[in-house]
Amino acid sequence: MNRLVLVMTAKAGKTREAIADLKAITDYASSKLDSKAELYMQVFGGTSGTFYVMADYKDLASAQAALAKYMADNKYMTLAEKLSEALIGPPTVTFLQPI
Repeated sequence: MNRLVLVMTAKAGKTREAIADLKAITDYASSKLDSKAELYMQVFGGTSGTFYVMADYKDLASAQAALAKYMADNKYMTLAEKLSEALIGPPTVTFLQPI
């Protein structure tokens, strides 16, 4: 199983808003788009207000298919745009392969 990791950081003073928006988007994706993602917040070290969203995929093609499904969903995109207002720049995306 491969792991997709999204890393994003909230703007100063926007951590609570980012948490609410991240919960909304991951809950929606889980219930409506059959996505299984885990949400984490960094609490020690690094930059305060940094969040990690992790999801497992069989392969890169599966991850790309999921992304296409998300981008075609108007509600998901509305939630993503709202989230982006609370973040410093776009998320960093990493696709990890087990060794």
